Amino acid sequence: MKRIYNIAVASLCIAVSQAAYSQNLDPTVEVSRAYVAKHIDAEKPVIEMAVPDSVLKFDLDFDYAVTDNPYKGSYEFKPYSLDMKPQSSSGRNTVLFFRAGAGYTLHPTLDFVVTPPFRKGTPFSMSIYGTHRSYFGRYRAVFFEDRRLGWDGKSRYSGYDTYTSAGVNARTDWRTGYFTFDLGYLGYAGKDTLRTRNFDAFRADVRVASNNPAHKYFFYDVNLSYLYGEDKIRSGAAYCLTEHDFSAKASLGPVFSDTQRALLDIGLDVSDYGAMFSSYSGMFSLAPHYILRKSRWYLDLGVKISMLIGSDRSEEKTALHSKRGQIFYPDVEIGFDAVRNYLNIYIKAEGGDNINRYSDRLASDRHFSPLYALGGNVLMNNSVERIKASLGFKGNIASRLVYDLRGGYANYSNMMFGSITYVVPGQAPEWMSGQSGNVLSGWMPSVGYASCNYYFAALDLGWKSQDLSVDAVFECNGTDLRSRKAAVFAPSPFTADIDVVYNWKKRVFVGLHCNAALARNGLVRPSSDAELESVRLPGYADLGLSAEYRFNRKASFWIYGGNLLNMTVQRVPLYTESGISFTAGITLSL
Repeated sequence: MKRIYNIAVASLCIAVSQAAYSQNLDPTVEVSRAYVAKHIDAEKPVIEMAVPDSVLKFDLDFDYAVTDNPYKGSYEFKPYSLDMKPQSSSGRNTVLFFRAGAGYTLHPTLDFVVTPPFRKGTPFSMSIYGTHRSYFGRYRAVFFEDRRLGWDGKSRYSGYDTYTSAGVNARTDWRTGYFTFDLGYLGYAGKDTLRTRNFDAFRADVRVASNNPAHKYFFYDVNLSYLYGEDKIRSGAAYCLTEHDFSAKASLGPVFSDTQRALLDIGLDVSDYGAMFSSYSGMFSLAPHYILRKSRWYLDLGVKISMLIGSDRSEEKTALHSKRGQIFYPDVEIGFDAVRNYLNIYIKAEGGDNINRYSDRLASDRHFSPLYALGGNVLMNNSVERIKASLGFKGNIASRLVYDLRGGYANYSNMMFGSITYVVPGQAPEWMSGQSGNVLSGWMPSVGYASCNYYFAALDLGWKSQDLSVDAVFECNGTDLRSRKAAVFAPSPFTADIDVVYNWKKRVFVGLHCNAALARNGLVRPSSDAELESVRLPGYADLGLSAEYRFNRKASFWIYGGNLLNMTVQRVPLYTESGISFTAGITLSL
């Protein structure tokens, strides 16, 4: 009798598991992080040769940043469940995802995703989403003294910094492809000693791509995106900057077999500015590829043809978008499985042009504004990555530890770096007067453009076990900016980004988070005819602790403590982030 009972229980468990499987549930979440670092997915015990984005995932957006992690804003904090939202996909059963929190100092945060349910098997899904991050409070006032940008321990000012995003996305699938769109709003608002700003933008993104299981077919992936933004800035007097951004990207070509394909990547980017500035910039690129994967070898052989255009239509010419590229760039990757599943050796050679868009810079530096053009500086210009060559080793050890070790050399032309400029009274126009109405003077934040040789090494580590997960990124950087007498700040020679999360019985999660950087050195020019002076931007260690208690699969309570070492963190010269902060909130998934 007992044996019959055990058999019945086992049969019931199998039936339940099959029913759950048949529902095709997709618990995927999207983790959005404010910094550039990309961690390896530690959940994959087997690392196969990487297939480039042009093959599996359409992405022709290039990241040419050679500076430290982008500015995160004083509202940035990272509890364990932060920045998670369900992705739009067919068959999702989650109707509502909601997370909200606040704390000291004032750091309101809100995330929500509403996914209307559709009949099982419907190839259409959609979501309505929204995100808000903000900080309201006191900032530490930074001064340039003794060749160092630092805080005197007492000077402060009041301000705020906010980020808001909302929209709707949808996806529909058919047997050999899919279509997605995303329409939404993007907004930044902030106040410091120089200006008050409100940046409001409408964005739209449409994508159609193949998803064909056949061995032979024609691959296509086409993406169109548009953004219109207005930056209303008040600095004594009100002024405005408008921006139109358009991007069209496509990857097309025949798939001959599971191991061979030929693709043509096409890219077109155009940005047009009006109101305060009047200029435009554009980039057109073609990149043919032949991709072969055979045995332990992976080959992606290509060349990139690119062209930059631009024009400054302003009444007072400031050389906006004047840089031109070199037309031809390498685009090659070779990989070899030295020890299958455990060690992959790869080399890359790449390059290309980039138009530095106003909205992109604003996303990484919330204080960025036309005030950065004071002192005769160029606000926006094109940049060129002449060549970037790298050698790397990646794989896993014991199916737990995933690693990616790489290093290399790059040559950049007219790259954008952070800087500071000394503005004398009368140099700034009246419409750039300060909050008090006085004409701006003294040290001001700015940007600078310089060419340099760049040397780098990086190590990504990921560890995943039942109770512990670790993600870590370590980077070493070196440039010859100093020998080139460039009035900019060099990247930090060493940065680290570490996230460690321990869970107890999948109920209690405790995390340690640290973002650190060594001091950055730079050169500044006190006046137009003065000699360059060295300046030091102090290093920092932004240490955070998080904890989350999950009542069940639908509700949890979390708390996060940020900058627990109470350091003066300057990711952007002359601007600090908040000191010690504590934020608590709830998460619901219904």
